[in-house]
Amino acid sequence: MTNDGDLLSEQLLPSFAAVSKGLRQWVRLHLAAEPGMTIGRAGVLLELLDRDEPVSMSALGTAQDQTPRAMTVLVSGLEKEGLVRRTRHPDDGRVMLVSLTPAGRAIAAQQLIPAGKKVATLFDELSEHDRSELLRLLTEVMRHLQLHGIDTPLLPAAARNAAQAASLRPRTHQVAKRDAHLYVILGHGAG
Repeated sequence: MTNDGDLLSEQLLPSFAAVSKGLRQWVRLHLAAEPGMTIGRAGVLLELLDRDEPVSMSALGTAQDQTPRAMTVLVSGLEKEGLVRRTRHPDDGRVMLVSLTPAGRAIAAQQLIPAGKKVATLFDELSEHDRSELLRLLTEVMRHLQLHGIDTPLLPAAARNAAQAASLRPRTHQVAKRDAHLYVILGHGAG
């Protein structure tokens, strides 16, 4: 026999799955303006924009939670379109580095970041207090996952600061304006 707390905990996982699926559909809807853009391709471009330096295929795959094969397919497609370039590492020729081309940088900065801001408007329908509380709770869930050995994406600095402020200040505080890049929604990017 389970108690109400166990039942509530069991209901959270399918709720998270449903929200995750819905968010991905919401993101795809806003990426549709850029032909051929997928969540994976957008994640790679935004990761490279965020790092602002060449990144090894391995590090990029780890950051994007992609297998080496999937990363190769993503990068090859982006390279064929002239959005990224691959070069050999100057000190270790076995390592392939990926960087944005000017065209890739323009798409990421001028189209994907604004698309991310449109995506983030979904949360504007929640009160400021509810957004702060949601961010605090999601941060806490990620912390618990990390305690159990699960690698979770790092929150961008603006989100970490807002989550810390939400946990330290009275509930009536004003949360700093969030940085609503697409990679926040997707869980990509280090900050």
